[in-house]
Amino acid sequence: MQTGVLEAFKSLKIEQAKTYIRDGRYNFTEIAAMLGYASIHYFSRDFKKTVGMPPSDYAKSVKARL
Repeated sequence: MQTGVLEAFKSLKIEQAKTYIRDGRYNFTEIAAMLGYASIHYFSRDFKKTVGMPPSDYAKSVKARL
């Protein structure tokens, strides 16, 4: 499957978001801003579309594994 440049860039941003969430140093609003999202809403939408769950659920799942 071939992805476009924008999709590849978005995927990289979401992977970085996952790293920030695992680190636990930033809240979702800060992560969204650091990755260039205009709002937490757009960040959450892209995250859910890419990962299959909202950022808050991902954070809970990561903490459950520790």
